[in-house]
Amino acid sequence: MEEMMMFFYEIFLSLKNMIFSYFNKAEVETTPCVRKSSLKKTSTSTYKRYINVAVTGPLNSGKTTLLNAMRGIEGLEEASEEMLGTKCKGLPHSYLYPANPQVLLWDLPGIEASEMKQHAYVEKVDLRSYDFFILTTSSRLEEEVIYLAKEILQMGKTFFFVRTKIDAYIRSTKQPNFTQADLLREIRKYFSKKLQAIGVNFPRIFLLSALQPEKFDFPDFIDKFNSQF
Repeated sequence: MEEMMMFFYEIFLSLKNMIFSYFNKAEVETTPCVRKSSLKKTSTSTYKRYINVAVTGPLNSGKTTLLNAMRGIEGLEEASEEMLGTKCKGLPHSYLYPANPQVLLWDLPGIEASEMKQHAYVEKVDLRSYDFFILTTSSRLEEEVIYLAKEILQMGKTFFFVRTKIDAYIRSTKQPNFTQADLLREIRKYFSKKLQAIGVNFPRIFLLSALQPEKFDFPDFIDKFNSQF
């Protein structure tokens, strides 16, 4: 009788260990990346004590480099210890803003030009969960940028518009009888006209290079951003 009880006890322990091992493994596997379905819950509950600022725009528009410059990180170096959560490709990830501990900077994945993907993007990144936006582009005002600007306006929220990589554009553009100041003025006028056409009455436009934070509009951009919060 005793031997039979020991036999069943050993089976019980074996099953218990198997169940524990299974659920422990599952927890480890799902921890590194926040699943798409839980993005909204994460951004609205875990981070609700912060002012959530989203940096968004087309693919390769310099979002990450701009974030690094805002955080005082030179070049493409990344200070991973300042990041909240785990960085996962294709999903938003956040950084504490050194100049204001109440602000959380979110690096959103790039929006694509496809109209279908634009609609999906708003849901994927849970655009409504953010409090303020920095809208970026590294060229002209593409349709996907216009789409994002309209979505933000419809939410009753505001944004700064940043034309990144302006140093590269200045170097590559040769116009007779045009000084750098003339060229920057024309660029600013172009973006202002485009944004006013969609209902942005007083667009806040910054022309800058995140790799040269001491030049162009970057110092003014930081001053204006800090004064928002």
